[in-house]
Amino acid sequence: MSLAVGFPRQMRVWLAPAMLLALTLCGCPPKPASGPAVELATSDLIARINANNASVRNLWSRLDIKVELPGEKYSISGHLILRKPLEYSQPPRDLLLRGSDSLGTAEFQLGSNSQGYWYMLLAPRTEPVYSFVAYDKSEAQAGQASQALDLLSVLGVYELPDKLDQQPWPVCRGYDEPAYYVISFVERTAAGPLRIRKDIWWNRRSQHVDLIELFDERGQRYLSAALDDYRRFDGPELATRIRITWYEQKLVLDLKLNDVQINSGKVSDKNFQHRKPDWAK
Repeated sequence: MSLAVGFPRQMRVWLAPAMLLALTLCGCPPKPASGPAVELATSDLIARINANNASVRNLWSRLDIKVELPGEKYSISGHLILRKPLEYSQPPRDLLLRGSDSLGTAEFQLGSNSQGYWYMLLAPRTEPVYSFVAYDKSEAQAGQASQALDLLSVLGVYELPDKLDQQPWPVCRGYDEPAYYVISFVERTAAGPLRIRKDIWWNRRSQHVDLIELFDERGQRYLSAALDDYRRFDGPELATRIRITWYEQKLVLDLKLNDVQINSGKVSDKNFQHRKPDWAK
């Protein structure tokens, strides 16, 4: 894979070490769509992504969900509901991803609100799992509940930092083949601290984000989301197929969004309320 940086000369020396590191960590993204590759400067690329995403204040969608765990697979139906903060500088918190099967024997939920975040899975032949973590708890106590925060980060609807001269210092890398720009920055999560590196793979041919990856403080990739089947909804374009993989937990979610509603009146504080389920210990 060769490198071709379509940015001003003064940026190239600064970007070179990051590009070499990216080749080591990221591997190759999905095969890009056919067509001519668009050439953009970093600031123009970020502005284009933000112009699309800024018009999305909340999202309500029905979902078909496939949950894959080692030796187990479940197909469930549910909803994805999220509400973005008023300002980019505020960390995102309001999320609900829930689903259940037609018999009521399987239930899955990831959620986050102003108090904390939670994870639950109730399914046949699998030990029930539930955890809730308040924001004042340490990362070590987060466990599977922190997956709610990671999910917020990879749904592809949030604005990117647009300041190149301050934290989180976004860096843009370019590739000849496949035809991608990769925007890297350190992201502030809902829990508060700057703790993860985020890579956004933007396809220069289809002009969409194809892949989002999260890396821990050691530089190890622990989560990826492949975005596909983009559709336009009264202005913004959104991916309606998202495959999310947590590598250490070996958990995979395939999300198919249906009946997508942008800036819906259905989204309110009530959506993000939570109580411990009766069956949880």
